[in-house]
Amino acid sequence: MAALLLAACSAADDPMPSGGYGGDVISFGTPRVSLEESRTRAELMNSLAPRSVFGVLGYCIPYQLNEDVPDYRGGNSDWLTKKSLSHADVMYCEPVFFDGTRCIYSSDGATFNRPRRWYADDDTGGVETGRFLYSFVAYHPYGAVGQGGGFAVSPADALTRGVPKLTYTMPYDAGGDAARALDPDASADAMIAASFDHSSSQGAVQLEFRHLLTGLRLQINNYNAVDRDDPQANTVTIHSLTLSGDFYRTAEIDFSPADPVMSVGDETFSGTFRFIGQDGGEQFAPNSARVVGSTPDNEQGTVLLLLPKFDARAEGATSAVPYLGMRKTITVEYSYPDGVRVTKEIPDFSLGRVPEQGTCYTINLNFIGDQLLLMFTADAIEYWEEGSNNVIIIN
Repeated sequence: MAALLLAACSAADDPMPSGGYGGDVISFGTPRVSLEESRTRAELMNSLAPRSVFGVLGYCIPYQLNEDVPDYRGGNSDWLTKKSLSHADVMYCEPVFFDGTRCIYSSDGATFNRPRRWYADDDTGGVETGRFLYSFVAYHPYGAVGQGGGFAVSPADALTRGVPKLTYTMPYDAGGDAARALDPDASADAMIAASFDHSSSQGAVQLEFRHLLTGLRLQINNYNAVDRDDPQANTVTIHSLTLSGDFYRTAEIDFSPADPVMSVGDETFSGTFRFIGQDGGEQFAPNSARVVGSTPDNEQGTVLLLLPKFDARAEGATSAVPYLGMRKTITVEYSYPDGVRVTKEIPDFSLGRVPEQGTCYTINLNFIGDQLLLMFTADAIEYWEEGSNNVIIIN
């Protein structure tokens, strides 16, 4: 998972978030962003949005072998040593609210939770706690799968031992058909983070979030020249623009290794994402370009977030590699001022390369004369290298 978002926050007072906690409370450090490859990242995926809520699981003291009795001396052990005997003794699915500058123990920014504290010697029967090692797992967005997508956590309670696993489910019902209308704005920017073997003497916990999803957006480029005698002559009107197909629905993140591993299942959801509707359509003037859905307040436009499946090629794909789904089809209905509507379909298209998590790719629909040319780019970088099969011409 190459694209990283580092977001960490300082906790606030309990119950009021106006002051700071004492040193015995587990807090989260100051927000900052760390991008491994900034040239491949879209701005909308570079930061945790204000008023976001993420969940946290915390671990420290393992159980004794074959018994559900705390092994306090095992608190000094590192994560890889004690993970199979650990349970979420520090915090379990604790909601943490990010207000844009700091984090507080809250699920909504208004109702505040009791802060979680580092272990003290009195808590452990006199066992010295200064060298205890804590591990934290975090996920965004916070919320149950039944609430329209989100994360399911395993084990299912704080008392059950075992390495945590997170299962992310896209906010679309399984199955369906290609005609089913789907909302491209329904999916949140899903992320996970882990901080292993943190001691209380290190102070605030830093959480480095990793993106799970890949972004797709569409841009209309009208390369036809302006006619001085009739400025509207080469205007393109897009009456309908959709992307349909079968898309991957669930991913499991395993925290057994030091670097969490994500695997995407075969379950899919099917339907159509509409970027431009039927009511009058949208006009694109000659010699102009615009991201679909963009506004003065939202230059990113409409971004569809999808789960990438990196082992798709090994499953028998030949030409159109189904990294982001199968039967992916772009359908566009457009007209010039003569009023004749033309419908073009780009069936089963492929990105031509393995998509990266946390990267937003732009599908460019280029109108040049009577041709429609499809080209893919990764935001903020040059066009992909020659030979990537990233150009499709529709006559």
